Amino acid sequence: MRQYICRQVKWSELHLKKKIGKPVFFVVAILIIAFTLLSTLGISTRYGDNETTIIAGIDDIRWGIDIRGGVNVTFGAPDDYDASTITQDDLNAAKSIIETRLVNQNINDYEVYTDLAANNIIVRFPWQADDTSFDPESAVKEIGATAMLSFRMGYSGDLQDGQTYEDLELVLTGKDVDKAQVGRDTDSVTDSYFVHLQLNDSGKEAFKNATATAKETGGRISIWMDDQEISAPTVSAVISDGSASISGSFNGDDGLDEAKKLADMINGGSLPFKLEIKNLSTISPILGTGARDAMGLAGVIAFIVIAVFMIVYYRLPGVVAVIALAGQIAGMFAAVTGFFGFNASSTLTIPGIAGIILSVGMGVDGNVLSAERIREELKAGRTIDGAIKNGFQRGFTAILDSNLTVIIVAVILMLVFGTAFGASTDGTIFSFGFTLLVGVIMNFIMACWATRMMTTSLSRFKCFKKPWLYGGEKKTAVSTADNEAAPAAPAPAVPTEVGVDFVSKRKIFVIISSAVIVLTIVCTFVFGVKVDIRFKGGSMLTYSYTGDIGDAEMNTVKSAIAEIGNVPEVTVTTGTSFTGGLNTMVVSFAADEKMDDEMLNSINAAVEGALPDNAVENIDTTNVSASSGSSFFISCLVAVIAAFVLLAVYIAFRFQKIGGLSAGIIAIICLLHDVAITYAVYVFGGMSLDSNFMAVILTLLGYSINNTIIIYDRLRENRAKYGKKLTDAQLVNLSINQTLPRSIITTATTVCAMISVSIVCALMGTTSILTFSIPLSIGMLVGFYSSVCLAGPLWIWVQEKRSKKNA
Repeated sequence: MRQYICRQVKWSELHLKKKIGKPVFFVVAILIIAFTLLSTLGISTRYGDNETTIIAGIDDIRWGIDIRGGVNVTFGAPDDYDASTITQDDLNAAKSIIETRLVNQNINDYEVYTDLAANNIIVRFPWQADDTSFDPESAVKEIGATAMLSFRMGYSGDLQDGQTYEDLELVLTGKDVDKAQVGRDTDSVTDSYFVHLQLNDSGKEAFKNATATAKETGGRISIWMDDQEISAPTVSAVISDGSASISGSFNGDDGLDEAKKLADMINGGSLPFKLEIKNLSTISPILGTGARDAMGLAGVIAFIVIAVFMIVYYRLPGVVAVIALAGQIAGMFAAVTGFFGFNASSTLTIPGIAGIILSVGMGVDGNVLSAERIREELKAGRTIDGAIKNGFQRGFTAILDSNLTVIIVAVILMLVFGTAFGASTDGTIFSFGFTLLVGVIMNFIMACWATRMMTTSLSRFKCFKKPWLYGGEKKTAVSTADNEAAPAAPAPAVPTEVGVDFVSKRKIFVIISSAVIVLTIVCTFVFGVKVDIRFKGGSMLTYSYTGDIGDAEMNTVKSAIAEIGNVPEVTVTTGTSFTGGLNTMVVSFAADEKMDDEMLNSINAAVEGALPDNAVENIDTTNVSASSGSSFFISCLVAVIAAFVLLAVYIAFRFQKIGGLSAGIIAIICLLHDVAITYAVYVFGGMSLDSNFMAVILTLLGYSINNTIIIYDRLRENRAKYGKKLTDAQLVNLSINQTLPRSIITTATTVCAMISVSIVCALMGTTSILTFSIPLSIGMLVGFYSSVCLAGPLWIWVQEKRSKKNA
């Protein structure tokens, strides 16, 4: 069976080779370039002042609060509502419903805080992609936060003077509805739609009794959203199956949209008490007003740096790789904008960008693996045709394993932090998983298919039949004609030199890593660690001001507050209040306890002193609970454990020849090591654990496991090639040294990209992004270190223990 499969693969490759002619390069390249331009620029039409988007581009991306800013809404109970009846459970229930409604609108970057003292709920979410001016009514309507569904006996015509809809007997509320979905009235001449409701058990019984009563009197049961009657059908039969429908005003395309919105709000749940807007304002980007432009410029510079390096170092395969990388990046942005149609557009945040960065790193890695394999084949005496064929074939197994492990991580994150188990309290993690999953899929398409097609096609041209163009020396190989078979590879000779001896230095590596981790643990307990307000809760101080306040002034405020002492790291944002017409500045920070008057007065004095010309005045102080509390950390724990277990099982299955489960456990140990060292960067750097920290950690989980998988793949190959001719230590050293150029190049290009981000953001004054870019750069270097210096040597240690046990 094994021999049959081998022959089948060879026949397929020869068949593919015959199909790839000279025009293929131009066809594939033009398709990629056209797709890149279309998905980035988009297509829109303009009639007067109205612009219609036909195909969404980068300008249509909905950027997160951290990058572009957005809307800040404070909801509270009406003034005539008995606030003493509102409990923390009521606020938490309302918070959960608002989160669900945000998710139903495909807004996965938001912050929802509760303030028990004032019975308020504070909601922050990003601007719509096409917002050029702020429309508060549209912003609140988008989340539908104030709507309450109710079924009542009778209808508006039964009301007497002075009566309201609340005087009608209540039959059902949104709590009694299990599911709502849109249906089309097939008997209608025009396009007419309705919202079908499936009631839960309590709703079924109540609705059955109500319809029985109404039938006897020929009465109606009206349906209300807040105080608006949207339907009032006459009851003609007793309904006992729990089915009901809302119809009458949903006609045409606009009616369909309204029906969908209503169904989404009903599915979101019924609020425990009516909410009204207490305050409505804009907020500036959390990372600074120039965050988006800085990230964009840094991304362009990073891509140029990577492109120049790939072309100079890998020559012709480098040119092909750059084209493929452009297509991969365009594909990820296209998925975010909803270009492919399988999903609506989603919000792009810093964690989402981290997923793109990791995917680009995987794309670079896939192209580097194939290019390095082609070089090795040329050095071994293969022809150009044979080197290209074998290079892509042998590089594919490593690409497959490394990408599948990352897919495992991405899918777990999307399941845990997506809508599979209800609205997520941190959809930014879902955003990371989504962009990462799309990026890996695009990597398979571009690095494994498009680059092979283009490279093979180029090799058909006489001017490109020079080994030097593929990374070989000028006389290392002689290309055969297209119809000639490549000579057989020489039998593998046992290496006499295996390169740098990493195994003998394993004790030094373990001691260094252990010392750093122990020191980090000690410093965490002695000095503590800063935690963001989203995870810990804290205080928000709102100030009115006159004049202009930019990033420089906000940094001055941060410095002034820091001089007080015993104040955690603060976040400062600015905006405009539409309820009071004021310019506002919000200072927020994490804290365990409610702020006392002494601390409040100190902070107010510091802020006023920092901005003496802006007439700063404190107009509101709010103590909030964590928006991402224990449930978030439980989700993180579930995701990490599930990822570690599945990764260990996958590695055990795929790498049975080099230890199986033990190899998987070692890979997980290296991952934990990388997370611990990166956490140390935040501790020693005095940086808060926030969404940037989560983005860095998640990126490293995929990045580090990829490095380890590449070494495992070569170790598996060498063991099959040399068997007992080399000791385990020699096999490990040989495998590490063979993959070392790839590891160095991949790490260097990705770290250079992050350094570009750091430099550009620092020069443009967007220093808050540095808490993402600098730790990620260090973490990538740590991931390189653990894969090269720890994974292989630890594997040797396990093999030695196993040998002694079996002796």
